[in-house]
Amino acid sequence: MKLSLKRKEFRADGIFSELLNEAGELLAYTLEHSFDEKPKLNDGVHKCVRGIHKLHDQKPFETFEILGVPGHTGILFHVGNFNKDSDGCVLLGTGVAEVPQGQMITNSRVAFTKFLVMLENINEFTLEVS
Repeated sequence: MKLSLKRKEFRADGIFSELLNEAGELLAYTLEHSFDEKPKLNDGVHKCVRGIHKLHDQKPFETFEILGVPGHTGILFHVGNFNKDSDGCVLLGTGVAEVPQGQMITNSRVAFTKFLVMLENINEFTLEVS
């Protein structure tokens, strides 16, 4: 399986993209932390592997790690709505909204659950980032 992450906006309050399936259909909106309007996740083709991971003081959860990111490990798909919720990981949402705190993605928990259900019997996939 191959998914595509198409970057749309590079902003101080996040890198906003669309996650698409092989047919080019929208699966989710995404947000990555902005490091001077640059992401940690480089353009290119990456292998994503299912596993159990932990963020800071949270309990372990199942997700996919994006491998082959130069100088970085632990780049995950996970829940979050704002730039501050990511340290380079890919947050999933159902939409994009402008709020007083800046631009955000919406309904992240819903989008993340849908993502995991879609990939229920898949342990790895290819992600093309552009």
